[in-house]
Amino acid sequence: MARVAEGFFAEGTEIVRVYLAATLTEAQAVERALDGAGQDYLAETEEYGAPSALGARVRKGVGFWVASGRVDGAADALERAGLTSGLVER
Repeated sequence: MARVAEGFFAEGTEIVRVYLAATLTEAQAVERALDGAGQDYLAETEEYGAPSALGARVRKGVGFWVASGRVDGAADALERAGLTSGLVER
């Protein structure tokens, strides 16, 4: 199990974002944690608003998506790896 292409999940399968990585290093760590936990996941570049002294800036990150029934296992693996800053609330 590992990173999958967008069409991997069966039609009608609800997928939810489990993590938003702000940097390449963080995204690579998320991939290692999810791979090590045997999770199938979709990774997509996303834009998000980041607060700054001059107002919100648009930045790019990597969103990690899993089937809704696998969120708890994926989130647990990320927490064990110390990856919590981009973890989506369950």
